[in-house]
Amino acid sequence: MRVVALLVGVLAVILLGVLVASMVGVAARRRAVRVSATARWRMRHYARQGETVVTVALTPPDGPVIEEHVVDRFPDDDAAWERRFLAAREEAELRAYHLNADRPEIGG
Repeated sequence: MRVVALLVGVLAVILLGVLVASMVGVAARRRAVRVSATARWRMRHYARQGETVVTVALTPPDGPVIEEHVVDRFPDDDAAWERRFLAAREEAELRAYHLNADRPEIGG
């Protein structure tokens, strides 16, 4: 009889562990979906290894970049730096506008 009681106890602990792990996984997926739903495409630019990189990036209001697409990359000492930067920035903003058109509205 003790063996059966011990077996039932072990099975109960295992079942509880599986349920907790499942609930944690579901909560993490829900959070990821929420973060992704609030993310918007935005123009970004930064310097990296002597180059200026202009991108359009999918970013939530309070989080890291989820996805990024490079629009243009050019040397920091390029003679036409300002012209290239402004053209790349305009292209990135246009892409962000069109990419955001397909995203769901944020309820507030």
